Amino acid sequence: MTPLRLAYIVAHRVRLILRRLFQIRTQGVKAVVLRGREVLLIRHSYYATDRYMLPGGGVGRGETSVEAGIREVLEETGCRLESPRMHGEFLSHHEGFPDQITIVVGETRDDPRADPGELLEARFFPLDALPDALADASRRRIIEVRDGLPPSDRW
Repeated sequence: MTPLRLAYIVAHRVRLILRRLFQIRTQGVKAVVLRGREVLLIRHSYYATDRYMLPGGGVGRGETSVEAGIREVLEETGCRLESPRMHGEFLSHHEGFPDQITIVVGETRDDPRADPGELLEARFFPLDALPDALADASRRRIIEVRDGLPPSDRW
């Protein structure tokens, strides 16, 4: 294990403990990145390494959710998000604290390259052949976007 990966693991665990202990509400963003009939999925190096999920992260001060989505996709995968739009907003308590998550949808023409510290993998999957190891909430959001459905009430 590299020192950088170990630092990500420790930082993630410390953040989770503090957020749970003090019930710190966070504002995050996830992106459904499409390329034709494919969707971009990632696997983190420090958390749920066995599951694919949508790229994303925190919304910075003075940053809109769409801006954060564009930035996070670029930082994590090197892909430029084109024609971004909001799909919906969700409240999750999955991690043990309130997390406001905005889903941003956009397209790219780029090939992904995973950030070597944060990600194990970043690649495209066909929209009609999603991996079994896909996080449930990510699967629901992809299906909503793929099938033109409104956002669900459930994260």
